[in-house]
Amino acid sequence: MTNSNIPSIEMVRHADVEVEGVTSRTGKNQARILVDGNKEHIFPPNSRVSKALKTSTPDEVAERLTGGNFFFVDEALHSFRDGSYNGFIHSDGNIQELAEVVGVERTDKRSVRVHDDAHGSYTLGKKWSDSPITIPSYNEGGEFNSELHFAWSPFVRTINSAFMLYRLICANGLRGLRSFMSTRVPLENRFEEHLEIANRQIQNKIDGVVSRRLGQMGNEMASVGELQRVNEFAGKRLNDAIDISDEELQRLHRIMDASSPELHLNEIYRGNVFKDRALADQHPGHLNVFDVYNMSTEIRSHTGATESASDRSLDMFGNDLVFDRKDISNRSRRFNAPSVSSFSDPDKAFWGV
Repeated sequence: MTNSNIPSIEMVRHADVEVEGVTSRTGKNQARILVDGNKEHIFPPNSRVSKALKTSTPDEVAERLTGGNFFFVDEALHSFRDGSYNGFIHSDGNIQELAEVVGVERTDKRSVRVHDDAHGSYTLGKKWSDSPITIPSYNEGGEFNSELHFAWSPFVRTINSAFMLYRLICANGLRGLRSFMSTRVPLENRFEEHLEIANRQIQNKIDGVVSRRLGQMGNEMASVGELQRVNEFAGKRLNDAIDISDEELQRLHRIMDASSPELHLNEIYRGNVFKDRALADQHPGHLNVFDVYNMSTEIRSHTGATESASDRSLDMFGNDLVFDRKDISNRSRRFNAPSVSSFSDPDKAFWGV
């Protein structure tokens, strides 16, 4: 039975493509394509198709695209493969079933794009399940929600999973990027049944690892280097933003002031600790690892991404804090970070308040 809530979807196979160069409102060159004479799409200036016009004529670019396969959602291009592609493509029947079972949803801040070749305002997939995680040592601030998302592509044989972790008190989010969190689920039939089995297996494995690690992070001192990195992320989003609200401005300034090791540790360490990143990574800072995690996810979730401080770069940093770091708390006896510092307190968890 067709789900009436799904937008229109269409795979145009072996397409005829016309290309012309156009100029954006900011004066940048873009490629405009017309697929089978009636479906238009304008690529952004930094896309590979628009960039191709710097070295090729529109007719040459059109020749490469012609014969390709173009997937449209709600009449807008979502993803495509050019004429040289001879890999996997789902049948129209499978595409319809994947849309109905796994989902097609409008993209928003909490949507998870798993496939990097997607365009437009829709995500192929949805949150499949969520699971509460409670860390008692953080009191009211220790309530988290782990979400498992499934995503599909008409050009990928498997269903891919993605994991998101949210701290409920401040809605800070992190996408898990480690391989054990990103599972490819092979499906041939009985999509919903097989995805539910995969969901239980993945969610149980992830929840155990994440809950244990979150509890440890409040007892580990962050390094000077880690504090410098989160401070740099805040500075990049502050300085590189094209349009920034007063709330974002205030939040980023507060995070920079709280995280700066130069400001808080200048009487403890000599200047070379702050200048040499290798040394900075070996010396404990003034906050614990959970503080740094909370600040990095705050930046990710509540300020606008920039090219120099993307959501993905913050996710990679957060994943390193949760899964890959070595505890350096015992390398210095000059001072000890509290087991749960004041910055982890639920009243101060949300930096914009």
